[in-house]
Amino acid sequence: MYPFKYKGTHHCEAGVLTCIDFRFWEVVTEFVKNELKIESFDFPSLPGSTKPVNEVWDIKVIKDCVAVSVDLHQIKKFLIFDHQDCGAYGGSGKFPNQEEEREFHNEKLREAKTVINQDFPELEVLLYYIKLNEEQTEVEFVKVD
Repeated sequence: MYPFKYKGTHHCEAGVLTCIDFRFWEVVTEFVKNELKIESFDFPSLPGSTKPVNEVWDIKVIKDCVAVSVDLHQIKKFLIFDHQDCGAYGGSGKFPNQEEEREFHNEKLREAKTVINQDFPELEVLLYYIKLNEEQTEVEFVKVD
């Protein structure tokens, strides 16, 4: 048996979209809880995070996820995380350097925000890029405007 702390509650603070990559989802949940102080959140994860938002053939899945969070769980914030070395986008080897990789993801994050806000204009969408340190032993969460 495991404890359940949401008895009588069906609302949460936010939706958090992240990549399915096993290397990153755990640190994302820790960051959201510890740094952003968001305790309750829906957690859809899809390959590439922003990739299915920005590609027409996958957009219905994402919009359905957001709609459930907005309509049923009454979220006010939606956080989107892209990460360095994302295989869905071809990995770090696709880019000539880390700065170009980061700017590519920043642009994909901004595009995703625009897509989400078209159908959910009242939703505050926050964007983050997860950057690995040179030794690939730590990550940094970089807020994208």
